[in-house]
Amino acid sequence: MGRAAESLPNPLAYATISWPDNEFSTALETISALRFQGAQMLNWVCDAYRGARVAELRRQLTELKLQAVALSCHNIRLDPARLEDETDKLRADAEFFQKLGGLYLQVTDRGEPNRRYPDEMFQLLGARLNQLGDVARDFGLQLAYHPHDRTIGQTREGLGRVLDATDSTRVKLVADVAHLALGGCDPAEVIRTYHQRLIATHLKDVRSEVLDLARRDHDLVRSAKYRFCEIGQGGVNFQAIIAAFRDVQFQGWVICELDAYEPRTGGAATSAEMNRDAVRKLGFRI
Repeated sequence: MGRAAESLPNPLAYATISWPDNEFSTALETISALRFQGAQMLNWVCDAYRGARVAELRRQLTELKLQAVALSCHNIRLDPARLEDETDKLRADAEFFQKLGGLYLQVTDRGEPNRRYPDEMFQLLGARLNQLGDVARDFGLQLAYHPHDRTIGQTREGLGRVLDATDSTRVKLVADVAHLALGGCDPAEVIRTYHQRLIATHLKDVRSEVLDLARRDHDLVRSAKYRFCEIGQGGVNFQAIIAAFRDVQFQGWVICELDAYEPRTGGAATSAEMNRDAVRKLGFRI
């Protein structure tokens, strides 16, 4: 069998962000039925299932044969110009996710992509991320930085400065190929450059017309009602991304994610099925 035909070894997960909060259980059932192996969830789950209910959620995940892969810690606000001590917030998230048997705590920054922050602010931001990474490790978890649209990590320069300011053993990387492409980055290059600290990758696509807007003037993207779409339906070069995975022998989690998208008949489950079929065509085993 030739290299191009070999299946990719990565475990596959799906993010519950595609469903309304009140359909969380349905989301998990759908993700399992489509034969994904794990799920990423949002921070609100911590409050909804904290206390005695965490055992209920862990039982559901076990019954559905789903690994709790990543928790999006949106309550952590990392603004270089207004840094606050958020270790208690992350500690609470880590304690909850540890009880679920989780793996990664995902954080983004709240900085401005076009602001020229001085090196001293990046050093302080890096030190704070390292501190949060230590908290995560206290609970057997790993902290991961997620470059996101309208943050410092939106640009390739910003992403590099954040990662350069942090300890690669304490702060890993979740590369979202859609957000990277929307910010003008080459996702395949990012994967190759940072493969040693890459622990997971988000796969989703960007609507072609939105990419065109971003290339002309990124501020125009704000006017788009829908920015993202199912894998293979937009302008992200997934063949280059798969080639990068193979070149660096990336074996970490690949998480299908879809937010800020136009709903289809059949709802989020229809899009999830489309994404399942798309990753299968790309060479993943599912």
